Amino acid sequence: MIFELLFILLVLISLALLITAGALSFGSRGHRATGILTKLGISWILYLSIVLLTAALTRQQIIPANRDLCFDEMCFAVVSTQTESEVGPSDHRVHANGAFRIVTLRVSSRARGRVQREGGLRALLWSPDRRYRTSTSGQSAWQAAHPESAALTTRLRPGESVLSDQVFDVPTDAPALAIILSHGFTPGYFVIGECPLFHKPTILRLPGETN
Repeated sequence: MIFELLFILLVLISLALLITAGALSFGSRGHRATGILTKLGISWILYLSIVLLTAALTRQQIIPANRDLCFDEMCFAVVSTQTESEVGPSDHRVHANGAFRIVTLRVSSRARGRVQREGGLRALLWSPDRRYRTSTSGQSAWQAAHPESAALTTRLRPGESVLSDQVFDVPTDAPALAIILSHGFTPGYFVIGECPLFHKPTILRLPGETN
């Protein structure tokens, strides 16, 4: 939280200085505008260097099965996994190219007093040499047969929890599988300690897998 606030403060100060430099550039004090922009550029170079250096020195975090990974007030944990060659209702079976790995995650809220959701979140299946997206056809077929499965981005009341099944089509010999929870590209890339570059991602270990 401290580094998030530092990033927000730096952005606000930068915007104020850019406005100031723009105003000065229209008058007879263009040299002052140049000085402000130079110092601002140097400040950002130093800040981003710290962000990238911290990312490079960060070790991979491995979350055991049934242990929560939290994003502020929303928490996620792998609770079980199963392997199937085909999924879906009896009248619409979908066959895997390799094998379907169905990973069940517990989504819970530790918020106080308001409904919460973790917008933009998606699950990826990780192995040391590749990442797998959820199978569109497999997920749709599984959802048709298991409508009780919730989305990762479900809105939850304080203290509420649901189960979310994520379906992946992976080679039968895919090694050391684990779950990554990703928001995609976000301002977190520019926050000290949160940038995902230059180090392996935080993973949630599947039951029975070793990483």
